[in-house]
Amino acid sequence: MSAPRFQHEAMATFWELTLPGADPAYARHAAQAAFRELDRLEGELSRFIEHSVIARANRLPRGGTLTLPPDTLACLLLAAEVSVATGRAFDPAFRSVRPPDLPPELPPYFLDPETHRLTSRAERLDLDLGAVGKGYALDCLADLLREWGFAAAHLNAGGSGVLAFGDETTAGDGWTAGLLDHEGQRIPVTLRDASLSGSGTEEQGGHLMDPRTGRTAESRPRAWALAPSAAQADALSTAFFVLEESCIREVCAAHRGIGAAWLAADGTLRAAGTLAGVVDAAPRTRA
Repeated sequence: MSAPRFQHEAMATFWELTLPGADPAYARHAAQAAFRELDRLEGELSRFIEHSVIARANRLPRGGTLTLPPDTLACLLLAAEVSVATGRAFDPAFRSVRPPDLPPELPPYFLDPETHRLTSRAERLDLDLGAVGKGYALDCLADLLREWGFAAAHLNAGGSGVLAFGDETTAGDGWTAGLLDHEGQRIPVTLRDASLSGSGTEEQGGHLMDPRTGRTAESRPRAWALAPSAAQADALSTAFFVLEESCIREVCAAHRGIGAAWLAADGTLRAAGTLAGVVDAAPRTRA
């Protein structure tokens, strides 16, 4: 019998949960709980919802403060870690209007984890968690499903990323995701307690900006990141889309469990970190 699957629309995409090894009715109740949590997170993290936490943060005057709920704070702190690790190739606040006296190495906002407070340093703060929020939500939904007793699950956030966890009994050899080379050949990637995310122009158009320059990034059509958490994979795939190849390899070498793959200018699919061996050895199949 196939595993129950459940779909839901949120954060401008369709989400799908695959929940094996459980009674279908129980799986349905768990999926409903997960989707309620997803809607709650969207209400905090989306800048397009007028009363969301991020929308209210973006209306702060310079020096204004806002107390953040735990999930918003956690997502912003993770985003800050990836921003530092990638030399600001990922930066959720790069569109902010910075005052002339703000040192360039400082972000346009300050986070105090102890008090959960955000303080704006910008003339106009512009936080956008679109390149990390879906991944953060995937991680939260996976935690919730574990609390419901699921030993394995596959979570798909549309074209933004997938996350899979599971033991050998329920998930077998793991779940399979995929990369695509320049000829449309699919390269399978086995996921176990990991997430794969992709960024690029092929599906979403030429919208991705390089935070370091403020210009549209045209360096490559597609990039992927493999990471232990979906939030990391989501943010890193955006950074890998704009980073130079040498910098991508440095990020993967410096952080355990991180993999990268990207379509180079000559059309070849290249990889680093935990994805290097996968790309080199995997058979190709037509997508």
